[in-house]
Amino acid sequence: MSECLNAPMNGGTKALQIPIFYKLMVSMLFVAVIPVALLGIVSAGNTESIISMIGLQNSIFVLTLITLTIVVMWSFFLARSITSPIENLSRVADRVSRGDLKSSQIDIMSNDEIGDLAQSFNRMLNSYHILDTLAREDFE
Repeated sequence: MSECLNAPMNGGTKALQIPIFYKLMVSMLFVAVIPVALLGIVSAGNTESIISMIGLQNSIFVLTLITLTIVVMWSFFLARSITSPIENLSRVADRVSRGDLKSSQIDIMSNDEIGDLAQSFNRMLNSYHILDTLAREDFE
């Protein structure tokens, strides 16, 4: 399914569209489940030996550190997946504003709101190309 969401869109075929809001909701649920899952893993094993070996307070501290590490890594991944396409769009828009129309198409790598924005930007660029071509033909 991730291939379907991250694959470039070809000729009008649309993959499953998952809005960014729902991606964030899933990540928050994921964060809420991590401590419960870690406690389940600890309790599935021989908890008496683990807790007696490092102590109850240290066990809670270790579980908290593991949870925070996973949350920070997931947050970084999610933030990059949102900001990276927007930064790419900004770079292309800056090149277009300087008159560079040769390499100005944006590769659409997602099918969410950011992918819709990239599609709209590409349509705008195509219209601009057409108008630019017509203006040059009229000038000649």
